[in-house]
Amino acid sequence: MRKRMLQIDVFSTTPLLGNPAAVVFDADDIPGEIMQRIAREMNLSETVFLLQPTADADYRARIFTPANELPFAGHPTIAAAHAFSMDQKSPPRALTQECGLGLVPIRVENGLYTMTQATPKFRDVAVEKRDLAEALNLPAESLADSPHQVVSTGVPWLLLELRHTEALSALRPDLGRIDRICHGIGAAGLTVFSDMGPATSPRLRVRTFAPGEGVAEDPVCGSGNGAIAAWIATHRDRAAKGAYLAEQGVEMGRRGEVHAGWEEGPRGMSITVGGTACIVLRGELELGTLV
Repeated sequence: MRKRMLQIDVFSTTPLLGNPAAVVFDADDIPGEIMQRIAREMNLSETVFLLQPTADADYRARIFTPANELPFAGHPTIAAAHAFSMDQKSPPRALTQECGLGLVPIRVENGLYTMTQATPKFRDVAVEKRDLAEALNLPAESLADSPHQVVSTGVPWLLLELRHTEALSALRPDLGRIDRICHGIGAAGLTVFSDMGPATSPRLRVRTFAPGEGVAEDPVCGSGNGAIAAWIATHRDRAAKGAYLAEQGVEMGRRGEVHAGWEEGPRGMSITVGGTACIVLRGELELGTLV
């Protein structure tokens, strides 16, 4: 069996920057077990499989890290939307993705794919900040005086703010310890950020570590940035509507830009995360007689 596939760099229009994701087309007849093995083979943060929708959507997506299937993730959602769009005779202005989380609306405008993530959920955790500082090999004075929480807009991330970007660049994470901490509190991983202030663009710099998902460091994390946007709106800006630009992947040589925003509505806070994408590889997946 052969399947068409693309590798797409997300949150960048320049190849070999941003975060790469593999996209496999026409995957309805690939069993989940084989999807997981393909994701391990690709060895990227996520591999996404496109299937026929079962609901009122343009396509259905199944998303896998090298270790697990996820109900939702940010950068493979943009990769899937870009791959689907490139197959259409005329570029769509809006898409709906079906995935484990449900239906994800995606706005397409001037090459920017903007998804609406799930309503934010916040959870305090019994993890001391000093333990997180030690896991990152940071002095305690590098930590900002702000809440550290698990926040989810589709994927639960433990969020930690640092005072300066210099501290962010100096991290030497103990991945085993981070994995144990995150596993113990039900978080996918640890997302660390520095806020340079609303007058600065990019406003935030971010790093994400998810060793429990088989991802030592995620170059640019869409769901992690969605969680941060919810945190900023709740703990810092407290405005009914806001937006900013974030950068991630700088320390890995894969800088990407994330457009994050929020808006309070009658059903609660709505979080949007957007980014660009570019195709860097076109090919065929040869599965032989596996399926």
